[in-house]
Amino acid sequence: MKALRVVSVVAAAVASLTALTVPVSAADAEPVSAKHCLLVLDQLRPGEEASAPRSYTCFTGPQAERRAVAAAPAAAVQLMTWATDANYGGEYTHIYGGAACDSAGYSFNPNSWWSSRLSSYLVHSGCNKSFARGDRGNASFTGDVPWVGSTLNDDIDYIKIWRG
Repeated sequence: MKALRVVSVVAAAVASLTALTVPVSAADAEPVSAKHCLLVLDQLRPGEEASAPRSYTCFTGPQAERRAVAAAPAAAVQLMTWATDANYGGEYTHIYGGAACDSAGYSFNPNSWWSSRLSSYLVHSGCNKSFARGDRGNASFTGDVPWVGSTLNDDIDYIKIWRG
């Protein structure tokens, strides 16, 4: 009888805790997705200082990153991935171009939103050298850049990438 009473008390406690649980809808269960963008650049031409942007599109919501990558033109190659946080975290823009990096590479001015948020980036398609400039200074990098450093963090107004 005593064991039955303990089981009944435990069952009642579990039932009351279950009753306090707020049901979660599928929309509530879906994590909030960061913004993921796609920037497509023309190759740097002789005499030009910056590659001309061909398109810039952003996606939010479920599977935003997958949709951004899927929107890249078939002939384009991925050159960079920008991230708002150090160690490639936060929101992203994937940068594509018409061909893999060569010694001329690509150079461009991030828009004002990215200029004040860029903290790290990955390089792809043979791009292994980069140069970044901002109001507080500049720096050259080799390979992926997990953090641009305190001088350039959230202050990049020009980037050049190339195969070195």
